[in-house]
Amino acid sequence: MRLAMLGGSYNPIHVGHLLLADEVCHRLGYDKILFVPVNIPPHKELALGAASWQRLDMIELAISGNPHFVVETCELERGGISYTYDTLEYLGKKYANKMEGKLGLIMGDDLVDGFEEWEHYQQLPELADIILARRICWDGSVRKEFPYPHIELENGIFPVSSSQIRKARETDSGSWRYLVPESVCQYIIQRNLYGCAAN
Repeated sequence: MRLAMLGGSYNPIHVGHLLLADEVCHRLGYDKILFVPVNIPPHKELALGAASWQRLDMIELAISGNPHFVVETCELERGGISYTYDTLEYLGKKYANKMEGKLGLIMGDDLVDGFEEWEHYQQLPELADIILARRICWDGSVRKEFPYPHIELENGIFPVSSSQIRKARETDSGSWRYLVPESVCQYIIQRNLYGCAAN
């Protein structure tokens, strides 16, 4: 079984995450994508608006019914700052007897600039096959070269972000609801997440 992990804050999970995971399955032949919600990000502050268990609830709702998608809670359970190196080591051991080859590590090309600030970044290609997905070209940014072994994913670019959804909620812009699965939309509204009164 070929496994790849897609980490993130998922605050909230949106259709861009799901489209990317689906493309990794179909274009690169992975059997399962592990959605790994971060506990505390090492390089940015986690935005307010949803508790860890609510972020997890939303992931479970979003991936429900897709046999290729699985939620992996190791970073939430481990607590503290979430380092990709620790997560790859853990998952490599957990799935050692089930996994074919190395774990895939899906990362957006918007993370290339800060990659060398990651904990033990030099060792990450030893633990995982890095899958570099396109994210930044839609906003006019130019990506610098990524000098580490990796696979370039020729994925479609869907210009959506969790921060965009949170901002739309704060300003009561109803268009955000089409950027998340319907089940996640209803969860956000019913629990009044991200600062807008339920409607």
